[in-house]
Amino acid sequence: MAKTTWSIAERTEGDLVSQLLANRGVAVNDREKFLNPHWERDTFPPSDFTNMKRAVAAMFSALERGDAIVIHGDYDADGVSGSALLFEALRYITEKMSLSFNVEVFLPDREKDGYGVAMHTIERFIEEKKKLLVTVDCGIANGLELDRAFDAGIDVVVCDHHQMGTHFPGNAIVLHPLAPGETYANKTLCGTGVAFKFASALIHEAQHRGANIPEGYEKWFLDFVAIATVTDVMPLLGENRTLETFGLQVLNKTRRPGLCAMLTMSGTDLGTIDTQAIGFRIGPRLNAAGRLQSAKLAFDTLTAPTPEAANVAATKLESLNKERQSIFRDSYKEAEQMARSMIGADCNVLVVSSETWLPGIVGLIAGRLVTDFAVPAFALTKVGDHYVGSGRTAGGLHLVEAMNACGDIFLKKGGHPQACGLSVPSMTEVHMFREQMNAFARSVFGKAGAVVTFPIDAVIAPSTFTIDGIGALNACAPFGEGNRPPVFAALKMTVMMAETMGATGTHLRLTALDDAQKVCKMVGFGMGDMAEALHRGKVIDVAYEPGINEWNGRKEVQCRIVDIRL
Repeated sequence: MAKTTWSIAERTEGDLVSQLLANRGVAVNDREKFLNPHWERDTFPPSDFTNMKRAVAAMFSALERGDAIVIHGDYDADGVSGSALLFEALRYITEKMSLSFNVEVFLPDREKDGYGVAMHTIERFIEEKKKLLVTVDCGIANGLELDRAFDAGIDVVVCDHHQMGTHFPGNAIVLHPLAPGETYANKTLCGTGVAFKFASALIHEAQHRGANIPEGYEKWFLDFVAIATVTDVMPLLGENRTLETFGLQVLNKTRRPGLCAMLTMSGTDLGTIDTQAIGFRIGPRLNAAGRLQSAKLAFDTLTAPTPEAANVAATKLESLNKERQSIFRDSYKEAEQMARSMIGADCNVLVVSSETWLPGIVGLIAGRLVTDFAVPAFALTKVGDHYVGSGRTAGGLHLVEAMNACGDIFLKKGGHPQACGLSVPSMTEVHMFREQMNAFARSVFGKAGAVVTFPIDAVIAPSTFTIDGIGALNACAPFGEGNRPPVFAALKMTVMMAETMGATGTHLRLTALDDAQKVCKMVGFGMGDMAEALHRGKVIDVAYEPGINEWNGRKEVQCRIVDIRL
C-alpha cells in the first residue's frame, strides 16, 4: 500500500502570503501577476488556435445557410457546461444577426451510448440530415466515428482536451490544445475552456460583420468556464487562473435562472461562491443528472429561460443529488470491504468490481478509495454483457500510460493522466486488468510502493489565526489543482474531546489544546471513525486548513482537519 508522509516547508522571511507563494514556486518577479491576474495581459486570443479561423468559417457558413447544427457534449459537468455555453452563445449571435437558430444539443446516455461519440449516434445525425457537428469535451478519440460523419456530408468541429485516441479525426476541424502541431500556449484548458475560446471567436466575427454586440461581451460566459475548470480538476495556473478569477466574478453576479435556483437550493448566496462551493455544491448537482438519469436535465437547468422553468429543473436535480448520495453510501460500503481484503505488500492499485453498482457512481467510488487508501483505484460495474469503470490516480501514476501498458483487453478506454474511463468484455479481463495494472505500478513505484505526500505550508498553532488573518490568505485564491488551499501543521496537540457529528456519525468534531495551551475547535469531514481512538489526553499532530465558521450571524475560526498523526 502507499505510504503517506508530510512534507513541511521551511519558514521563510516575510508574511504568510509570501510563504505560500514561495512554497508554490512563484518567483518574486511573478508574484504581482499571480496575485492580480489581468485579462488583456494574462489570456491568449482565440485566434491563437491553429484551426480557429476554419472553425469560425464553418460555423458561419452553416448559420447563414440555416443548416441543422448539433452540439454533441459529454455527460459530466465539463461537457454539460461547455454545451450550454456554446448553445447560449449561438442563440445570442443569431438573435443579434437576425439568423435562423437551428441548433440541437445531444448529450449521451452513460449506459446506452458510453463516453464519447458513438457510431450509432453518428448514424442518427446522418438520418436527421445534420450538416454541422460540434463536439464539446469529447471527440478527439473518436476518429473513425467522425470520419463517418464527414464522409456522409457532415462538417465536424472538435472542441476537446482529452488524450489522443488511436485514430486521429483528420477530416475534422480540431480545436484541442494538445493536438499535433497545435500552437495554442495553454495546454491545460478544460473542454468548456476550449468551447469558450470558440464562442469568443464567433462573437468577435459577428462584431466584425456588424452585429451590435458590446465589446467584451464574451466574458459573461465565464461562469460556465469557472464551473468546468474546477469540476474537471484543471490546474489553476497561468491562463486558467485568470479565467477562473474572472469566472468567479461573473458567477457571483449571475442572472441565469437555473444557476440562481441551484444556488438557492444548495444554501449558497451570491457573492460567496468560491472554488470550494463549485466543487462541493454546484458540480455534484450537475453531475448527478448524468450519473443517475440524463445529463439533459443539468443542461436544461443551466439554460432555463425563466425562473419557473429553472425551479422545476433545479428541484429535480436536487432530488437526484440526494438519491445519488444515498446510493453511493451503500455501494461504497461494499467497495471498501473489497479494498480492505486486497490490502497487502503487492497491492499498488485497487481494482474493485460489482454487478450491481450504477455506472454513474463508479468514478465516485474510485475517488473515495483513493482518499481512504492513498493508492490509485479503479471501480467497475457490469453493464449488459461487459464491464465499465473509472479510475483515479494517486502517487503520480499516469493512468492513460498505465492502461496502454495493459495490452489489448479493452473495448474502450480514454481520459486524463489523473482520471480515466474504460470498458472490458468480461470478468476475465477485469482480473487481467487488475494484475497488469499492479504490475505496471510496481515498475513505476518500485518495491517501496507509492508515496502520497501531504505538503504542509508551515508549522503554526491554530489559535494564532484570526478572522482577518484567514482573510488575508485569500489573496492567493482561487485555490484548486496546482494551487492547493493552504495547509498548516499543529504539532503535539492534546485531545480534550473527540466526537462524531452528522446524522450518520460520518464526521469528526475535535477540541484540543495547542502547544500554547489554547483551545482549538476543529472538524474532520469523513473522519468520524477516528473519534474512538482520540481519547482525552491523547497527543496528536494535526494537518489542517484554517477556515471561518459562520452561524446565526456569528463568525469564528474553525479549522478543517486534513490529516491526523497519532
